[in-house]
Amino acid sequence: MAQLKMYWFPGTPIKDEPLPEGFSISNYSCEADKTAWVECCKNGLVGDDASAKDFDETILSRPLDPYKDVFFIDFNGEHVGTVTAYRDPETNTGDMHMVGIRTDFRGRKLSKYLSIITCKKLEAEGVKFIHLTTDEWRKPAVKGYLNAGFLPVEYDVGMEERWVAELAEIGVDSVQMVNDDGTPYKVIYAAK
Repeated sequence: MAQLKMYWFPGTPIKDEPLPEGFSISNYSCEADKTAWVECCKNGLVGDDASAKDFDETILSRPLDPYKDVFFIDFNGEHVGTVTAYRDPETNTGDMHMVGIRTDFRGRKLSKYLSIITCKKLEAEGVKFIHLTTDEWRKPAVKGYLNAGFLPVEYDVGMEERWVAELAEIGVDSVQMVNDDGTPYKVIYAAK
C-alpha cells in the first residue's frame, strides 16, 4: 500500500517557536553523526540492527550535501532527533525526509521544530513545494504535519478515503487536499 503523501507550499505561515531550554539545532558534521542518525531513526524508519551503512544508503544516495541538508535537534549537545531537508535540482521541489526522534525523547513534540527548519530552509531555496511521505500509523506525526501547514495529496487509488478516515482518527475536521501536481483537489472532511 502506498504511503500518505503531503505537500507544503512556500508562503504558508510558519509558527516559529523557540526551542525548549537545553535544546539546539546542528548539522551533520562528521562520520560519528551517522551513528547518532541511526539511533534517532530506530523508531520504525530503520531496523534495530541498522548501522552507518544505512545512513550511506538512505541519505547519501540522494542529490544532497549532508553537511547542509541533514539536521539534528540536540539536547545538551547530544543528537536526539533528525531530519533531512534538501532541494531536488531537477524538479525544484523540496524533500522532507527521514524525520526521526530518538525513542527516549519521543512524545515531546520535537518534530515540529524539525518541520520549521525544513520549511524555512527550503522556502529560502525557492522550491515549488516541499513533499514528504508517512504512514497512517504515525498519528502524532501526521497531525503535526497538518498543524505545520502540510496538505494531503490525492495521488493513488483510495487515497481520499484513507485521508478521510485518518482525519477522523486524529481529530481534524477538514483540510484542503491537493493533486499530485500541487493544484487544489478539494476540501475533505473527517469520516463521521
